[in-house]
Amino acid sequence: MSIGVRPMRDGQEEAVAAMIRQLPKDLGLSTVPKITGQNLRDWKGLGHVTVAEDSGLLLGACLWALTVSSWRGAKGIYVSDVYVMSHARGRKVGEKLLRGVAKEAEKLGARFIKLEVDVSNVGAQRFYARNGFKHKAEEQYFVMEQDQFSEFVKGGAQ
Repeated sequence: MSIGVRPMRDGQEEAVAAMIRQLPKDLGLSTVPKITGQNLRDWKGLGHVTVAEDSGLLLGACLWALTVSSWRGAKGIYVSDVYVMSHARGRKVGEKLLRGVAKEAEKLGARFIKLEVDVSNVGAQRFYARNGFKHKAEEQYFVMEQDQFSEFVKGGAQ
């Protein structure tokens, strides 16, 4: 048995969404991602989903999209989610998954990876550091949530 990495196939959207929804349970968080299989079908063309599998059994998934950086003068990717099933951890599934994503993205011209890690997810922070990612203390994360976005579009909440 060997771990393979490939793009998600049609029909696997529900299984991948269920994996991503498992993440907060593994971390002891109360918030559950709202992602559904339908979201993944609707987002086709906006981003990519890469999966890791062993003998047809899904072990993990990575959701990512192309981005650009004017500061770097380069195309890159933004990784929004990486999840490895708890029973598959310790088998380098996450590393193989990210390496597979990087190889796929490089073919599309990407030269860097950007992602976020929950401050309480120390295990993920160690994983990314072991794999060459650096914490960028000079950058801050900002978000405009859905309610504020709607108000902003309408011209309010300034």
